[in-house]
Amino acid sequence: MQSIEDQIKSCMSMTNLTQDITLELRTEEQSEQLEQSQQSIQIQQEWNDNQEQFKQNQKQSLKQDMIQSQQQIINKVFNCPIFNQVAISKELYQNLSETYDLLNKLHLKAIDLTKRFNSQANFLPRFFQAIKITFIGILQLEQIGLITNDKEITSKSINEEYNINVNKKRFNEKAVCILLEFVITHILSQISVLFETIEVRREKQELRLLVIYLSKLQTCLEQLPGAANLDINDIFCYDKGHYRWQSLNSITQEILLGSREQISKSYGKVAEGLLLANAMISKGSEFNNEAAKNLMQGFGALYYLVAKKDAKLKADHFMAEPNKNLAFKAWNLGESGFLSKLLPLLFPMITYNKKIYIPYLFKRLVEDNILRQYKENKINYIQNDCGECINTNLPKCPELFKKNKETIPVRILCHYNLQEIQTGSFVQQSLKLIQGEKVFDKIIIHIHGGGFVSMSSRSHQTYTRKWAKNLQVPIFSIDYRKAPENPYPFGLDDCWQAYMFIINYIDKYFNIRPKKVVLVGDSAGGNLVAALTVQIIKSGARIPDGILMAYPALYLDIKQFTPSLLISLNDPLLHHTVLKLCISSYVPQQFNAKLDPLISPSIASDEILGRFPPTRIVLGTNDPLHDESFRLANKLLKLGKDIKITEYKWMPHGFLQFDVVQGMKESEQTVLDAQNIIQDLLTV
Repeated sequence: MQSIEDQIKSCMSMTNLTQDITLELRTEEQSEQLEQSQQSIQIQQEWNDNQEQFKQNQKQSLKQDMIQSQQQIINKVFNCPIFNQVAISKELYQNLSETYDLLNKLHLKAIDLTKRFNSQANFLPRFFQAIKITFIGILQLEQIGLITNDKEITSKSINEEYNINVNKKRFNEKAVCILLEFVITHILSQISVLFETIEVRREKQELRLLVIYLSKLQTCLEQLPGAANLDINDIFCYDKGHYRWQSLNSITQEILLGSREQISKSYGKVAEGLLLANAMISKGSEFNNEAAKNLMQGFGALYYLVAKKDAKLKADHFMAEPNKNLAFKAWNLGESGFLSKLLPLLFPMITYNKKIYIPYLFKRLVEDNILRQYKENKINYIQNDCGECINTNLPKCPELFKKNKETIPVRILCHYNLQEIQTGSFVQQSLKLIQGEKVFDKIIIHIHGGGFVSMSSRSHQTYTRKWAKNLQVPIFSIDYRKAPENPYPFGLDDCWQAYMFIINYIDKYFNIRPKKVVLVGDSAGGNLVAALTVQIIKSGARIPDGILMAYPALYLDIKQFTPSLLISLNDPLLHHTVLKLCISSYVPQQFNAKLDPLISPSIASDEILGRFPPTRIVLGTNDPLHDESFRLANKLLKLGKDIKITEYKWMPHGFLQFDVVQGMKESEQTVLDAQNIIQDLLTV
C-alpha cells in the first residue's frame, strides 16, 4: 500500500492532477459505493495495525514530513516568475498576489490535514480533492505570471481544460479581476475558516460545507481561462455609463418591481421549495429499494419543512456534486408522481386544451449534415436549402390527435373551441367560412424551458393559459425531445418540423390561417427559439413576424466566462453544477458550441442576424444567463435591427413560472408585460 506521502505526491502528478477532482455522489450506484467503503476499511485497518508504532514516532515524523512537504511545494510553486507589476494594473496585481498566497496556504494546509486525518475515511478523499484543486489554481496563476512577463506557458502546462493560453495584449485584466475578487471573498476565505474548524471538530456539517466550497472553487478555476481570454472589448468590461453602452441603454427598459430586500424575500419562498425538492430527492437516493426511496422522500419532506436550515445544507451538498439522474429528477418533480397531480390546481381555466401529434415531413436536422457543414465551413451561412415537404402523405384529422412515438406532441391552447376539420375538402372549408366560422389569422408558437432536460408544455401552462385567454390567440406549445436521451440536434429538429408543419398545413385541420406568427420561449426554450430562427433563415423558410425570449441561454460553452455566471454559484434554481450538467447533456462532444449558431445563437453571423425579425428579450439582473442577451442585442443593434430588452431589477431566472399561489407576487407583472410584448409583435 502507498504511504500517505506517496499518495499526496501521486495526486499532484500531471497524469492524475485533473482526474477525479469531483467525487460524484453516486448514491444509486451501490457497487461503487461498496468498493469505496471497502477501500476505506482496508486503509483504516492497515493504519490501525501500525498505529502504535506511529504514535511513538509521531512528533518527529510530522516535523520532518512538514519540512519536506513544504520544501517540495516551495520548489514546485514558488519557482515561477513574479507577476510583472509594471505590466498589469494595480488592482489585478493585488488580486493575483492575494489569491496566490491563499491558494498556497490552503494547499499546504490540505497536505497537513491529509496526514493528520489519515484514519478518517470520510475526510481523507476531500483533502486529496483540496490538494488537487488548489494546486491547479496555483499552476494557473503561475501561467498568468508567465503571461505578464511575455513568456510561454509551456513549462507550466496543465491541460486544455485549465490552461490559460493567451498573449499579454489579449489578456483580459478586468474579467480576471472580477473572478478573482469573488474567489477571494466568497470561497478561499470560507475554506480557510473551514480548515481551522475541522481541526477542532470533525462534524458531518463541516464535511458537507467543504464539499460545497471545493465545488465552487473548481467551477471558478474552470472559468479562469475563459476570463483571461474574454474579448478585451467585450461590453461587460465597461461600466454601463461608458459610451459603448449608450445604444444598449437606449433600447433597454429597466423595471423595478420592488426593493432588493423585498424581491430577495419573495424569491426565498420559491427557493425553499426548490431546496426542499433537492433535499427530498437526496434523502430518498440513500436507499436502494424504490418503495423505501419514496417513503424516505416523503419523510424527508416532512422533516425538511420544519428543519429548513438542514434542508438548505442537505440540498447545497447534493447540488455541489449532483448525480445527473437525481438532479434532473428534482427538476421534473412537477411532471410525475404526487406533485404532478397537484400542478393542475395552479392552472387558469382554458376552453380548448388538446394535443396534436405532428409527423416529420421536412428536411431533417441530423448529425451528419451538421458535421458536414462544420467541415465545409457553412454552418453559419445562409444556404436556402429548405426544399419541399419530403413526405406529401399528410395525416387525416383523426390521426393528428392519436399519440404516436414517431411524431412530435404539440399542445394547443385557445380561449375558443377550435373547429377541427374532419376532411380536406376545400368546398367544406369554404362553406364554413361563408357561414361565418371564425378564422384565426394570428398564432403563437411556444417552446418551453427546463435546461433541455426537463419540464414540458404542461408545466408551463401557469402562464401560457393566461396568454391564450387574454390575447385570444391560439398557442401551439411544442413538447420536443429532451436530453440526455435525445441531445442536440433532436430537440431543435422537433421544433423545426413542428414550425414548418404549422405554418404550411395547420389550415387543413383547424380554422386557422396564420398570417402573423410569433415565437416565444423561456430559458432553454429561448435558446431553441433563437436557434430555430437561425435555422429558418439559413434554410430560406418563412421567417416569423417576431420573437420573444425570456432569460434565454444563448451561448452554450460553459467555459466562456461572463460576470453574471458567478450568480450560479449560489443560485438554488440555476446552480452552477446543474448548469454544467444540462449543457453537457444537451451538447455532445462531436459538436462545437463555439462555432455552431444552432447551439449558441448569439454567435450567428451578420448575414443571418441581418434577417432577424423584431426581437424582444425579458430578463432579470439576478440571473446567471443575464449577460449574453446583451451581447446578442449589441450585434443586432449594430445591424440596425428592431431589438428591445426589458430588464427587471433583482429578479431571478425563471420568473415567468413563479406567477402561482405561494410563488413570487412580482412575477404576475412580468407575465402581463410579456403578454403586452406579444400583442405588440402580433400587430406590427
